[in-house]
Amino acid sequence: MTEEQRSALYQVQVADFIMLEWVLYLHTHPDDLEAKEKWQDATMQATEARCAYEAQYGPLINGTLECTTATPWPWHV
Repeated sequence: MTEEQRSALYQVQVADFIMLEWVLYLHTHPDDLEAKEKWQDATMQATEARCAYEAQYGPLINGTLECTTATPWPWHV
């Protein structure tokens, strides 16, 4: 794995972590509208990070092609 790929994967992990933290917060504060907006922003950033990674390096998990328009990987045939 190159340093560039490692950095891109790290960005995905950070974005997913932030999104999950907002989900956990919203479990105990369901009426916090500002938190819901931050969760939505975090979700969008996580999706963007994942799509950027997958566009460059391929799917992160089996069964997902939502972010890539490339040729299907062997497990999608």
